[in-house]
Amino acid sequence: MHLAVKDVKRFYDIWFPLLDYVNKKHKLLPEFSKSVRNRTVSPEDAIVVRDVLWEDDSLREGFIAENPANLSTNDLALVKSWQHRVHDDFFISHYTKSYAVFMNDTAAYGVHGISDPIEVMTGGFAPIFVNTVLIPFEGRIIYDSIISGYNISFGSGYKHDIKEKYRNVQEQGGVITQLPPDPVPTISAVRQSNKKVLIAFRRELGRVGLSPQKMEEHKENMAAFSDNFLLNQPVPVFLLDVTSDLIHRYVETTGEKINWVSFKRFARFLRDTYRIDWDDAEDILKTIAQYQ
Repeated sequence: MHLAVKDVKRFYDIWFPLLDYVNKKHKLLPEFSKSVRNRTVSPEDAIVVRDVLWEDDSLREGFIAENPANLSTNDLALVKSWQHRVHDDFFISHYTKSYAVFMNDTAAYGVHGISDPIEVMTGGFAPIFVNTVLIPFEGRIIYDSIISGYNISFGSGYKHDIKEKYRNVQEQGGVITQLPPDPVPTISAVRQSNKKVLIAFRRELGRVGLSPQKMEEHKENMAAFSDNFLLNQPVPVFLLDVTSDLIHRYVETTGEKINWVSFKRFARFLRDTYRIDWDDAEDILKTIAQYQ
């Protein structure tokens, strides 16, 4: 959950000279260069310089062009990759063996600590609300050495909402573990997400009273739709992204008899569990009715 010692050294050998460069360009803190040399930069001073850095990409680009610290080509490439940073407020929802999960309004990120696991830094509390800048580091995501916390407590209802949001993330591609994320989802990622949706679908069928045999039958019918059609599209399609147009195309391409009861139950499941918009679900149900 955190970088190896040699990677920690490499990060700070890049990060501190970059901050020093920004400080000199803007003449922000007179004693900052001395603190950099002595590796005694305080978080308060680092925040002042870091905020200026991320507000103006020309500073980072100038650092790369001038290379005042005589960094290697690989190190400069790492600085260049920081154009893909994500600066936002995040919920740290929970901790896994591999990373801490940072969630904003649009995604969830698996974030590694630098010299210590993030769980150690936060005392293991979750969920907590923080502000930071996520940056890539050799195929992983770390933060820019500064995490600012908000003194906010969460009731059970809010914790439930965060849990539901993480469930949605898992069903729509999973946690992002590199920046920039893959522009096209892999078949493996889509298959794993669809599997989670199908498990929830089966559970819902049980909740409404279907027999185990019928639960499994409907689940397997939708699994076949996913495996034989959605995953074979030019860009693999998540079950949560099914549309009326996709169903029309499925009818045109499949040579097998379609169990429309399974599709109807699945569309209602997506609608009633708020996994898709109500209007989108109703449109799908109207399409299904055309073929019944």
